[in-house]
Amino acid sequence: STWSIFLFWAPLAAAWVMMASEGPFVAAVIARLGDAKFNLAAYGVAFAFAILIESPVIMLMSASTALAEDSATYRKLRHFMHGLTALSTALLLFVLIPPVYDWVMDTVIGLPKEVADLTYGALWIFLPWASAIGYRRFLQGLLIRSGRTRLVALGTVVRLSTMAATALILYWSFDLPGAWVGAAALTAGVCMEAVAARLM
Repeated sequence: STWSIFLFWAPLAAAWVMMASEGPFVAAVIARLGDAKFNLAAYGVAFAFAILIESPVIMLMSASTALAEDSATYRKLRHFMHGLTALSTALLLFVLIPPVYDWVMDTVIGLPKEVADLTYGALWIFLPWASAIGYRRFLQGLLIRSGRTRLVALGTVVRLSTMAATALILYWSFDLPGAWVGAAALTAGVCMEAVAARLM
């Protein structure tokens, strides 16, 4: 029925609305720290690269939702997921090799040195990002396939809570660049969401 479809879909919609709130919250924290202009710029560049590098793993949720119909298929998809996340992480490590990084940021993009230096640190903090995203999206596909979409939304609550707590603790207690605070908050959030998805 239309109502049952709505009940199935609503938690997934709520999860995306909650995830969309991350950006404004993190930007508000960074804007209140020192050198806000450089740090907001660096965070934006680092986040764009994190999204680009994680892009191959985004559809793992759709793949596991559609294909994980038995234990054999689940194991094959899991092996594929591990290989894909390892490849994405290796790509970020390659970008972080100093000569490669300098060429990309200075020559290709043309970032000012102040922004490039902050971005470099933020990208190191984003290193677990692709693996955590791929792993939790793979597991969320299993939850969706089994009809437990409310648990997907609950995982997003865990992510947002961890992200907000990390950002506020770093804001109040540590003297770190804002771009690093933002990257740490997002990375902590997705890692905890992956743990929550595994437990679920």
